[in-house]
Amino acid sequence: MITRENILDLAKQDHDVCVSIFLPTHKMGKEVQQDPIRLKNLLSEAKTQLQQRDITEERIENLLEEPRKLLDRPSFWRHNDKGLALFISEDDFIYYRIPHSFKERVMVGEHFLITPLVPMISLEGSFCILALSQKNVRLLRCTRDSVEQIKLDDSPDSLEEFQKFDVYQQNLQHHSGQGSGNKAIFHGQGGSEDTDTEVLINYLKTIENEVTSVMRKRNDPLILAGVSGATAEYDKVNHYNRLMEESISQNPDPQSDTEIKDAGWKIIESYFLKDMYDAINHFDNLTGSDRQSDDLTKIVESAYYGKVESLFVPIGVHRWGWFDMERDVVHQSDEAKNGEHDLINMAAIKTLTQSGDVYALDKDEMPNSSSIAAIFRYA
Repeated sequence: MITRENILDLAKQDHDVCVSIFLPTHKMGKEVQQDPIRLKNLLSEAKTQLQQRDITEERIENLLEEPRKLLDRPSFWRHNDKGLALFISEDDFIYYRIPHSFKERVMVGEHFLITPLVPMISLEGSFCILALSQKNVRLLRCTRDSVEQIKLDDSPDSLEEFQKFDVYQQNLQHHSGQGSGNKAIFHGQGGSEDTDTEVLINYLKTIENEVTSVMRKRNDPLILAGVSGATAEYDKVNHYNRLMEESISQNPDPQSDTEIKDAGWKIIESYFLKDMYDAINHFDNLTGSDRQSDDLTKIVESAYYGKVESLFVPIGVHRWGWFDMERDVVHQSDEAKNGEHDLINMAAIKTLTQSGDVYALDKDEMPNSSSIAAIFRYA
């Protein structure tokens, strides 16, 4: 999983040649076999762009040697996510598997293209959902667009399995004759009404022990899914400090992993996007003030001088040109030519590397429906 720190490291890199490649990939199906072919085509496009910059053939071959090796590694392509991002310079070759898709893209410049990764900061964080059930316990690792199960090796998948554990036999000895009914812990899931409450609680404790161990390594927010009695009892025994207060209050058994993920996203979305929504509201409240702008020229200049506090960029949009720092002039053009930069990408790089925040939004969600917007630290 790529992090804000990874993106910041990429943003800080400055070479005379940086190659950025973005490729949508597939986890299964016939399309998996096409992914290396698509990368081969994108590497050919990278070579063409390098040639247009008058890079020597020897340098080009050295730059593309390592990424080309991926084409002949079948095992590499069996473990992809929804997207693959490659960053190539003469000093390093880095790739990241990304849990969301993006358009095919190749860019050669003096900096890496980071704007396709910005959604990972604000929109594409990962979270987990623990589906509590007597019949089918599931720990799901989710993003807005994906879900996969995390295998639990040391805890039971069901109450029936738990009742075969040695720990159950021990509980039976300790609590013999103390059966008090299940207090409706799993009411609505068809559980046995005469199951010992202590057994049910120990069932939840056993699950919690491994789930907390797994989650502390991941450090993702955790959402519970289950009937109210089960989630309430789990909350009492929980030791993981990023358990969300709001839960998915329904029997998860009839729900698919995707349906549970979608319900979880409705809860977690505002949590992930709170800072962004607060910044958008702040932008709106500054209307008419010199502390906000949706003018590309003003924003690019301000970003270079560390003046941008919050930057809003539209996903998939590029604006070409370059900034003449000696004359404080932003030159714009209709297309990438003569080594010009993606000005939106450069504004994002300058903002991130000078401790500002960058938020990526769909075009129709941008403040003032603009191609870029910013809040400045001072007027």
